Amino acid sequence: TEQLALERIRGLGENDAEAGRQAVTLIARLATAIGDGFTIAAVPPDEGRFADALPELTSAVAPERRYRYLVRVRHPWRRQLSLKGRRLTVGQLVAQMQSNQMDVPTAAEEFDLPREAVAEALDYAARNRELLVLEASEERRRVESAVANPGR
Repeated sequence: TEQLALERIRGLGENDAEAGRQAVTLIARLATAIGDGFTIAAVPPDEGRFADALPELTSAVAPERRYRYLVRVRHPWRRQLSLKGRRLTVGQLVAQMQSNQMDVPTAAEEFDLPREAVAEALDYAARNRELLVLEASEERRRVESAVANPGR
């Protein structure tokens, strides 16, 4: 939906003002390319003949394309990425690492993950800290509501 796309575009900057500046810069790049005779086209991500003309926008809208071990999982309210082949979000992994004072090799061994997967999760968490904090807060709220209102 358009609202979801707008939320993802916010990932272009540290705040709305910066995201707006980056969006205008991207539009200017598109306009320049069109003015230079190029055609802007949308192609499937596995189409290897074409380079990504707007990698910043791709990273903001589809961050999973930046990573080898992280994927987007359909969920009613959660937007953060999860570890491929696991029922484990980046936020859950990072929270476990922090609470148990694990480094990358320890977490990789403990969760039976490649070290690169843990490193990718940490990179994603650093880039999307606000999203992870918001989703952890929402999860706590839902758990508290379920405990306070059993059977609902």
